[in-house]
Amino acid sequence: MVAFFDLDNTLLDGANGNIYALRMVREGYMGPRVLLEVLRYTALYKMNRLPRREVFGRVLEIMGQYTIVDMIGFMDRNFETHVIPRLYQGGVDVVREHRDKGHVTVIATAAGEYIAERVRVQLGADDIIASYTPTDGDHMTSDELGPMAFMEGKLDMAAEYCESKGADMKECWFYSDSASDLPLLEAVGHPVMVNPQLKLRQETRGRGWPVLHFREYAKFDEIKRPERLVNPDMTRAMLAYEASLLAD
Repeated sequence: MVAFFDLDNTLLDGANGNIYALRMVREGYMGPRVLLEVLRYTALYKMNRLPRREVFGRVLEIMGQYTIVDMIGFMDRNFETHVIPRLYQGGVDVVREHRDKGHVTVIATAAGEYIAERVRVQLGADDIIASYTPTDGDHMTSDELGPMAFMEGKLDMAAEYCESKGADMKECWFYSDSASDLPLLEAVGHPVMVNPQLKLRQETRGRGWPVLHFREYAKFDEIKRPERLVNPDMTRAMLAYEASLLAD
């Protein structure tokens, strides 16, 4: 059996994309006008109309102006200072509970693979379903975007994952806050709403789905790091960045 976990506003207090967009402006990687795009995308997300491929492509266009090593460093230091402190203890506990029962635990998010993998390692989950990061040499690129783990795309990827593990979707769990995740929530046998947004509560009224409210932040004894990523170019950049830290 598999337990899937959404990231933004479920395991994490807030949206990782918004956190990183603000940090990119503050660190000079992009101008403040881009925040207007973030506000527009946030409004569309709340209306369940977010053009996720457009958003991810735009992110990769901006990040592709810099080397992968530079962007790994940016994501890395901000993950530790602005993402880890906002991970919920409730998420840590539920992931652990499922693992103790022998279930496969999977972070299922539309975020890029580096952020998803860092969350997976930090929470002790088994695997990820995330957006593959295409690269061209030592830069990220918006060319050749793969499947997106968003709405029906997340359902398709979860279904493929269950098939690869010989798991019945009707015996699986999915934890999410968002109405955009209704396709997968409705497909699993054990949907669980976490800090549900208003639209999700409205769409599921009368279904009797369990609701969890995460409020307390986790306090980790150590910061854990991934050993590899799906994209070999990303893995090489990550190792190069870590080597530079040791050299310093």
